[in-house]
Amino acid sequence: MKTSEPIDFLPEDILESPVINTGPTRPYKIFFLEDNADDIELMQHELNEAKLSYTSAVTGKKTDFLNLILDFQPDVILADYSLSGFNGVQAFKIVRDEGLFIPFILVTGALSENLALECLKVGIDDFVLKTSFKRLPSSVVNAVEKKETEKEKNRIALELAKSHEELRLLVNHHHTSLEDERIIIARDLHDELGQVLTALKIDINMLSKKITGNKSLSPDFITTEFQLMSTRVDQITQSVRRISSGLRPETLDALGIVESIRSQTSEFEKRFKITCKTFLPGDPLNVSRDLSIAIYRIVQESLTNVARHAMASLVEIHVMQTGALLLLEIRDNGKGITKQDMKSTKSLGLIGLRERVNAFHGKLNISGSHQGTIITILLPLNSNNDDKSIAG
Repeated sequence: MKTSEPIDFLPEDILESPVINTGPTRPYKIFFLEDNADDIELMQHELNEAKLSYTSAVTGKKTDFLNLILDFQPDVILADYSLSGFNGVQAFKIVRDEGLFIPFILVTGALSENLALECLKVGIDDFVLKTSFKRLPSSVVNAVEKKETEKEKNRIALELAKSHEELRLLVNHHHTSLEDERIIIARDLHDELGQVLTALKIDINMLSKKITGNKSLSPDFITTEFQLMSTRVDQITQSVRRISSGLRPETLDALGIVESIRSQTSEFEKRFKITCKTFLPGDPLNVSRDLSIAIYRIVQESLTNVARHAMASLVEIHVMQTGALLLLEIRDNGKGITKQDMKSTKSLGLIGLRERVNAFHGKLNISGSHQGTIITILLPLNSNNDDKSIAG
């Protein structure tokens, strides 16, 4: 039986309790679903005695309950079992039906075996007897911490599932890229080397027939024939260099990463008819072989993304050394990139960029708008896969 008349709490009458800053825990937002002022006072007294820092909102009406929950966004709900028009278990079901998973503690004057079983069945986090309010503070802390632990586990599980999906797609993308490269190499070998070698073979056969046919050949004729064959060999050499450059650019070993980027952007301009401006250091960069390859591939992947998706007419590549860090920035004036595309597991080019940057403990930032996309990368110049990451 109630010890006093039920109290009506209007939606605008949300009660704010004073924040206790001396408590050992963070401030909680506690929602009291209670229509008895004496019980509210007793619960708040126990929370304050335990030096629990909190703010609170109160109602005892079913009509106001859900709207106040949505507005206040509590960390925990303390609900009386017996209320005017409905009970605490029904209130719990209303919250769950709304898709809210807020820690829910039932406060009751008596707990029968049937009520205890009902609480366990529906998923109520805890129950506190009104004769044992001393247990209320620990019940609040435990219920909130348990829910936060569950949230963290769910978050980690989702992140893990996302990582597995990204890894699966990246492996598939890698295999597809290898097949695409093999197709390109096979086509180049057939179209360029195959044709030139065929022509060289014909020249050699014709010269052989003329020599073995005891025909008198003038020195000028012989010289011309050998010059033609020499030209064919030069063409073969150039084709081999071009194909091998696609696999690993010679300029990386011969001239370093700066000149390799300059050469790469020049080829990009010729192939895609997109203006590419470079702002590179005047002096060579002293970077490891593995890091220079990573930087080259990052630029290559970024330019490929621009050509495929950006619809840009201009690309700018900025490379700058700042102390022990290398700043690499790639800008385009294309259609930009959405936040959804940045986070998508299907954006395999971006996933590849992140993997390359993470392998050298660097930092990657991508921003996009209708004015284009900016990729900013910080890499330790002396980084390898065992070095420490960039601080900050």
